[in-house]
Amino acid sequence: MKKLVLGLLALSAVSFAASNPGDVPGSSTAAVGVPMEVRVNILPQEGRLILVDENNKLIDKLIFDHGNIIKGAATTDSVVEKTVKLKIENNSSGVAQKFANGNKITFVAKDAAGTEIKNDGKFVLDGHGMSGKAGSKKIINSKLVYRDEMITLNKETSEIETKVQSIIPATELNDTNLNSGLYVGTGTFEATVTQK
Repeated sequence: MKKLVLGLLALSAVSFAASNPGDVPGSSTAAVGVPMEVRVNILPQEGRLILVDENNKLIDKLIFDHGNIIKGAATTDSVVEKTVKLKIENNSSGVAQKFANGNKITFVAKDAAGTEIKNDGKFVLDGHGMSGKAGSKKIINSKLVYRDEMITLNKETSEIETKVQSIIPATELNDTNLNSGLYVGTGTFEATVTQK
């Protein structure tokens, strides 16, 4: 019985928590809130290739969140930039690994069909769950900018970095035929090491 009461209290606290967007400020108290969670997952050291962010955290999914944009209100292109670094995990003894002089490194972005998206190439975002008049626009043409040339190392190094930009042109965001709703593009970002 005690567990049931505690469970109901926890459920009640969640049910009545402020949401985002929240209340409209007025003469009474107004509030806004978002869910919060803190977590970490520790992985073993095995000397594998890894892609990490600027804080050397393993990238689970490379997400470019352009947020909520009001149609027709964009004055500039929407640009979201991420840092991606290719490294080799420390081995089981904790020793940092290095890429050898003469290794060749390439980064490549691919769409969901596996088609390579060259640097500054088009990346299509599809509208999700949309209904609308015939001829209404249900895709957004964004682009990805990153370091896509083959990099030949001229010395041993422990990491290779590229900036990756997701760019949605203002002309796309302001298109009067654009449907309201969520647009998403999926694919992969990969790195390859070729031994000398």
